[in-house]
Amino acid sequence: MELQVASALRQVGESFPFELTETIGVQQYGGRSLVFAAPLHVEGRYAFDGRAFTVTGEAETVLREVCARCAEPFDEPFRFSFEERFVKASELAEDDEDCYPFEGDRLSLDTAVMDNLYLELPLISVCREDCKGLCPVCGKNRNVTPCSCEQARPEGPFSVLSEWNQKE
Repeated sequence: MELQVASALRQVGESFPFELTETIGVQQYGGRSLVFAAPLHVEGRYAFDGRAFTVTGEAETVLREVCARCAEPFDEPFRFSFEERFVKASELAEDDEDCYPFEGDRLSLDTAVMDNLYLELPLISVCREDCKGLCPVCGKNRNVTPCSCEQARPEGPFSVLSEWNQKE
């Protein structure tokens, strides 16, 4: 995902719109595979202030997830906003740790967009809010087939106190 920014280098302070779409393969992040069920679409604006580019935008795609409750695959629309700064690689200082480098008249948005996507990912994904999940006894998907397993209620951390109260 590259932006051609030659005209912005000549017109300091001017804001320019952009729109990019890219098909992304499977990405590995934090021990999980991210499967993109749709291309990643990014649109926004960029401007050059004489030293750095500021790029703001919104990105959207569809991720193929696996439900954390029932283990069924499902497609989840995913949208996020971002704002990043790009500084010439030759002028990048140590205190510019929140900036991305660029050279010439092109900005590569790949790393910046993917970094923002990773930050916005939910820790777990569920296919729907009322997902019943898998039965912990027989393993059946309770959304598809109800099971007749007897569910033992787990004892809470204060269950020992009830025994202590009964001894008196």
